[in-house]
Amino acid sequence: MQSRLDTRSQLAKMFPKDSQLRARVLASYDEQGLSGAMEVFRRAQSERPPLPYYRVAPEHRRPADIIQQAETTISTGFTYGGRPSFPLTPPIDWSADPYHDRSWRFWLNSLQPIEPVLAAHAETNDPTYLHFAELIACDWIDHNPEWSNCNPFTWYDMAVGQRALKLAYITDAAARDPATDPATLWALLRGSLIHCRQLARRENFNADTNHGLYQAAGLLALARALPEFTDSAEWEQLGADRLRTMFETSFSPEGVHLEHSPGYQLFVTKLLIAFLDSGLTDDPALVALLPQAEEALAWMIAPDGRLARIGDTDSHLVQAGELGLPNHSVSPALAYAVTRGQRGSPPEDAHRVFPQSGCAVFRSHWPAPGDDWADSSYLFLSAAFHSRTHKHADDLTFEWWDAGRALLVDSGRYGYYYEDEARQYCESTRAHNTVEIDNHDTSRHPRDAFGSALRSWGQADDAYFVTAEIERNRPRLTQRRTLVFRPGRWLVVIDEFDTGRSHDYEQWFHLAPDLSLALQGTAAVADLEADTDLHFLPLIDSGPLAARALIGQEQPPLQGWTSYRHRTLEPNWALGFAVEGRAAAIATLLYLGRALPQTDPAANAAGITRDQIRLEWRGDAGREGFLLRRDSAGEQPALSLLSDAPSP
Repeated sequence: MQSRLDTRSQLAKMFPKDSQLRARVLASYDEQGLSGAMEVFRRAQSERPPLPYYRVAPEHRRPADIIQQAETTISTGFTYGGRPSFPLTPPIDWSADPYHDRSWRFWLNSLQPIEPVLAAHAETNDPTYLHFAELIACDWIDHNPEWSNCNPFTWYDMAVGQRALKLAYITDAAARDPATDPATLWALLRGSLIHCRQLARRENFNADTNHGLYQAAGLLALARALPEFTDSAEWEQLGADRLRTMFETSFSPEGVHLEHSPGYQLFVTKLLIAFLDSGLTDDPALVALLPQAEEALAWMIAPDGRLARIGDTDSHLVQAGELGLPNHSVSPALAYAVTRGQRGSPPEDAHRVFPQSGCAVFRSHWPAPGDDWADSSYLFLSAAFHSRTHKHADDLTFEWWDAGRALLVDSGRYGYYYEDEARQYCESTRAHNTVEIDNHDTSRHPRDAFGSALRSWGQADDAYFVTAEIERNRPRLTQRRTLVFRPGRWLVVIDEFDTGRSHDYEQWFHLAPDLSLALQGTAAVADLEADTDLHFLPLIDSGPLAARALIGQEQPPLQGWTSYRHRTLEPNWALGFAVEGRAAAIATLLYLGRALPQTDPAANAAGITRDQIRLEWRGDAGREGFLLRRDSAGEQPALSLLSDAPSP
């Protein structure tokens, strides 16, 4: 229980010394106690327009759905990830860990459980919802004093930011509600002040990840809600400056979010939409950033409408409503992608390379409205290492969609359970469509970050190529990957290594879980259950090559798994081609056809030189292949297709 002297001292410190409001609050406190002081504060708060509910997602839900969610929360409690409901009946155990789930604990302490209740109050102004939210917020404040560390999520950076956004709305609404008792309002004011101080401290600010966005937004919102506080003007400017800096530095100039994951491109783009729409910011720099972010996001959506599962990305079907459509108008390309052509317009090109960001996307075409969007080809290459944030050991990995389905898939997110062997597997090099060197993961140490590895790209007729190159320190070598892609026909993956000592290299391919795989010597075939198969064929002979196929391997190291759902692995075939050497190379043809193509590995090996890559095979259409002239002689790289068929 606070003493009367302590309360008066805190009230005095909340407001500037020369503030008329401070003088009135203290005078009223001396005469009538806390109830008098809070009544003076209420009158001052009512002279300003109510604070908007600053949303963190742009979905526009139906009022009936909002109310139903709020009522369910009040009656049954907090639900997350399919877990049983956790009652929200004070006193609440905020350090509870009933499911041994750090994500669940984070969301509980961010006050996420009361989000639908606040949305219902913003929609209806029904005090029932406000009073429930006050009850839960005050319970958190009462049981989690500043600097307490018994619960790792009490003052966890992102939780503080998200909680502050909610406290801003609750405190402003409580100050306008005559039924909110003075003790509750006082607790909310004290809690809000503590959050402002926590968020404003430089040492607490996480500028290296998207968590800083919530910290900046929370500080800005609280300063807006309580402009009478001594440092509110400074805090508001600090929050606004940090918010602009965080958004600008977390995206490349091309509009790509730099946390190596299409899932976070969607997540942070939605956050920017919500902050602009709800009025938290109208910063011209952020207004200009949004269409770039939306345009980049459009390229990260595969033919099935889901995000490419690179990095920490779940299997997520992108819905128009979650981007605010039709209330919010997104870029024409993004609108086209998420509505299957019912809104917006497609980009002019079927491919897009983001050289500063380190990713490239190649499509066969943008389908027209009414077309079968699954009947298109899609290749997403990731060649980026900007920071440790959400970065897997997945340099130069890719996902491939063709023949009406997902063919090669990435490992997925699994969840942020870093001690879990399954999470460690999903982050590992061997879990991705890339090359494992000496049975080790590639470095994710910040000092080894290379930004973008993209070096060259281009097009010839209906085929594309892209080359990425990494100068590695551990082990010390040059690693180069070239993809040559003919949508609907074939994909060739060439990995080259130049080093002073011999290493073991294994080129991994991970098939979609519903595909089966059969080895045929050093080749392999996956049955697509149609009039075509997916063949894997080594194209060159650069030394003894070993092939192996694994699915659902449980003994260490794990191999042949992918994660489509939270904290769940499912088996899928992993195909590995292994070689050893100093200047080794692996070139693999992934061919869509009826029969295994024929090739001359020795002749093809001689076709890979410093100046060019020339690879050939005989498939369903006869002689096929390509000649890629490199840029080593100072000329621009150029691709040409090889075929016995006459030119059209």
